[in-house]
Amino acid sequence: MVEGLPPEKQPIASLEALEQKSKKMALNGLRQAINDCVEMSSRFDPAEVQKLDSQLRSHGIVTLSELRRRYSKGYAKIVKRARIKNETEYYLVRNVLDDPTEKTPEERELLEKMLSGYEAA
Repeated sequence: MVEGLPPEKQPIASLEALEQKSKKMALNGLRQAINDCVEMSSRFDPAEVQKLDSQLRSHGIVTLSELRRRYSKGYAKIVKRARIKNETEYYLVRNVLDDPTEKTPEERELLEKMLSGYEAA
């Protein structure tokens, strides 16, 4: 619940109202909101991400690291470039790799190669 907002203005109520008008618009809005949250989480330090991932995993909820892998524009750029530029990118890739969510063997291999390359530099 968002403090200070009446029940009909809460995010879930807005999403449900949009869903009544158009399921496609509601889905697009939800995707955008997830992406915004994932991008905002880029400021979290690695220990915060690991703690949150652990809490989410213990409740059977998809982890932040997995959401970053799926939705993050920054993660997509790193993978496309196939090289880690800085410590922030390093921890993003490290957390995605350490997350037990299934990845293809090719993705796992690329992530490991990028981590090794960065660690060797």
